[in-house]
Amino acid sequence: MDTQLSPQTQQSSTNITLEVAKLAGPLVLLNLSQTLLGVADTFFVSRIGTDAVAAVGLASVIYFAVFMLFRGTANSTVVFVGRAHGEQDNSKLGTAVWQSINTIAWLSLITFILPFLFTQIINLAAPADNSNVGSLGIAYARIRSLEIPLIMFSGVVWGFLVGRGDSRTPMILAWITVGINIFLDWLLVLGNLGVPAMGVRGAATATVLANSINAILSAAILFSKANHQKFNSRQLRFSTWSEVKSVLSIGLPMGLGDFIEIASFSIFFALIARLGTEILAANQIALQFMSVSFTFGIAIAMAASSLVSKHLGAKEPELAEKVGYRAMYLAMGGMGAIGASYLIAPAALIGVFSQETAVIEAGVTILRLVALYQIFDGIGIVLSGALSGAGDTRFTMLSRIILAWGVFIPLVYLLIFRFNGGIWEAWAGALVYLIGLSIVYFLRFRSGVWKRIQI
Repeated sequence: MDTQLSPQTQQSSTNITLEVAKLAGPLVLLNLSQTLLGVADTFFVSRIGTDAVAAVGLASVIYFAVFMLFRGTANSTVVFVGRAHGEQDNSKLGTAVWQSINTIAWLSLITFILPFLFTQIINLAAPADNSNVGSLGIAYARIRSLEIPLIMFSGVVWGFLVGRGDSRTPMILAWITVGINIFLDWLLVLGNLGVPAMGVRGAATATVLANSINAILSAAILFSKANHQKFNSRQLRFSTWSEVKSVLSIGLPMGLGDFIEIASFSIFFALIARLGTEILAANQIALQFMSVSFTFGIAIAMAASSLVSKHLGAKEPELAEKVGYRAMYLAMGGMGAIGASYLIAPAALIGVFSQETAVIEAGVTILRLVALYQIFDGIGIVLSGALSGAGDTRFTMLSRIILAWGVFIPLVYLLIFRFNGGIWEAWAGALVYLIGLSIVYFLRFRSGVWKRIQI
């Protein structure tokens, strides 16, 4: 069998790292902006008190788990758009977008039960010694549930843009959203310009309004004259059930995989909440800094997913494989460097959000531990994105289910409640999980099975 690459493929392979970096660069800024949405909420509610910080932290993690189920499914648009873009089939690309829109329209019906769901979960997860944290968290999550249909639509437009190699436009939209959110937080959380202070409810309302504006701007881009002429984007199309199922066969495992992992961390944080309100607050503050490295890794993974899909659509599996490995190296280097920075002055970092001694001590412990696993987390995040870009979403989903619920949560429970461990032991359990997941993804990617998946 002739394994020689074509001259075109050989020439392209030398530019893979640059290709990944150029697409990922704006996505780093995009994801950083998404992180700042949470940072802004945390910063403004920290001016109210520790209970408010703990409530937003607990509610945000639980909300984010459910949110990722829906957004992950919507983001699968990038897989279908990437394939069509690689095939240079504009008609197929436009059809793929409308199939995704039809799918999220049906999924939006499910969101009506979310306020009730959030109420039940937060009532179970809130610290037993502080009922105020639970009531504030419920109010925050119930308001945030209103934005999920809008974010799913924005996710489809994100896939439409990034699947074609345009990561700058989503970045600009994201930063507009952040600016609006910060202004509205200042206005609604603290009460300025004559507006009554709404506290935690104001933080949630500000984020919903900011994401609503993002969805409106996204619609303007998708249905613009230029995109309509090229992809017939304004032509209303109703998908058959078989077409919706084809989207769900890729998108639902993506969303479920994200949900399973975030849900497992929600349970993890709920277990941490049993250690006390101060430790829960420290965990929320530390997460704001940890999200910087996570943001970098996710951006590289997004780029890898788009480019793997594109090269498979163009019948270039060798280049798709190179994308995965080059993206992995970029993430390892970047996330490792960010993790090392957590060790320089961890107390000062935590002190930005709280001056309570117990909160600072717990936060320092967390930052020191998470600095240890950044390189492994980079491997797992990026190769998960590469496998998803190839359509291998069921494998990534099952891997998360088995390792999260079979290893991660049971291990943390034992360490905390059977061996009387504290925050150090809890995060050591998370370290075991993330290293195991990175090994599983690496072996799967190396096998090359994903190259033969048809979508």
